[in-house]
Amino acid sequence: MASKSSCSDVQLGCQQSIRGICIALLVLLVAASAGKVEAGDQSYQSLRDWIDQYRSIPPDFKPGDKLTEQDRQALEPFIPQTAWDYYFYDGMQMEMAATGHYPPPDNWGEHVVPGFVIEDDGVLTGFTGGGFPYPEILDDDPQAALKVIWNHQWRPGDEGYSMPMVSWLTSEGGRINRVYEFNAEMLRYARGDHSFVPGYEEIKSKMLMEFRSPRDLAGAKMMSKIYVDHRREDDGWMYMPSQRKPRRTLASERTSEVMGMDYTMEDMMGFGGKVYEHDWTYLGRKPVVATINVRDNPEAGGPNKWVPKDARWEVRDAHVLLIDPKSSSHPYSHKIVFIDTETFWTHWMFAFDRQDDNLLRMNQHFLKYSESYDEDEVMQAPFIKLDYSNNLNHNVFIHLGETDINPKKPHATFSHCYVMLKDMTAGRAKQYFSLRNMVSGRR
Repeated sequence: MASKSSCSDVQLGCQQSIRGICIALLVLLVAASAGKVEAGDQSYQSLRDWIDQYRSIPPDFKPGDKLTEQDRQALEPFIPQTAWDYYFYDGMQMEMAATGHYPPPDNWGEHVVPGFVIEDDGVLTGFTGGGFPYPEILDDDPQAALKVIWNHQWRPGDEGYSMPMVSWLTSEGGRINRVYEFNAEMLRYARGDHSFVPGYEEIKSKMLMEFRSPRDLAGAKMMSKIYVDHRREDDGWMYMPSQRKPRRTLASERTSEVMGMDYTMEDMMGFGGKVYEHDWTYLGRKPVVATINVRDNPEAGGPNKWVPKDARWEVRDAHVLLIDPKSSSHPYSHKIVFIDTETFWTHWMFAFDRQDDNLLRMNQHFLKYSESYDEDEVMQAPFIKLDYSNNLNHNVFIHLGETDINPKKPHATFSHCYVMLKDMTAGRAKQYFSLRNMVSGRR
């Protein structure tokens, strides 16, 4: 028979073992919980931590690889953490291409007029286009963030096109709530040492949009005029067929959603607002994966149909900018954008809610280099036939769409753009981008 002492020792040992197992289980549960919180954390601070944590990690994959959810650990350093909840899912696939070199147009920079300067409020004065105002960005330059955004504002490719579009407004589960079909025409007037239309030297660019659907917007048109003088407020007009005449719009209202879609004017192409209304901080460079030269308009994927599926991606070096609105009434507390160091197009944008510093809106862009139209056959718009042959020999990027996600609704707008670069005479431009043409509809 065992002694009382032996029984007590055994009992004590069992209790210690059970306690050890409980502690181990508790540690595992806490770790699992922490991992889950980290993966789903869409706060501003979490994105800042991700940038610092993965600042210069080399990719653990190579061109030609087709990455799936099983490769999540290799992809996490290159997809901003705020987007993980949407971009990692069962059935995801990313085709990785070699990091390309995309030269600008042959005469890019030749017509730049010297003498421009960035003022104390961040505004670039005296610049009239024709190239990047600051082709070289130094990381230790105190004006680095401002120089990056001004290169972004004057990048090539954001001009001289006809862009039919289809946008799907989608809620959770991939349910489509509304579909928009419209066409946008954009023309850059300011060309450095000359204006495309003589006598219009104060104009930077003009844009005209016309809606085909939904039915309540059919025939509606929007026209905007952007000035070279950045401090001068843009002009805007809206035409509804039922009203029979164009009416001015409030161009200074940049934070309301555009026509019910999941982005604002200030979100356009990553940043479409006024520089002097924000404070700018350069957060350095960070490699990210980007759909910079997609083969075609990417299909919507994921459980909610909010992200590109089976698209072609590259690892790209990006400037990271922190944008802090000066106004306390602005809906965003912070915005972080990732802008390509070679092309100055935006890859990713994240805007955070002033109320809780969590994600309020994000967008990710689908781009295509004009010279790749020689190799890739791109789909046609569903309501118009386009001649893509004119896209060659321009050496510019073309915007094939984007996804704009609002996690607090939750909702997203997934867009396809079918862009055709086009030539237009100065006389034609004067007629086309006119209030008279908005009403008459003459082309």
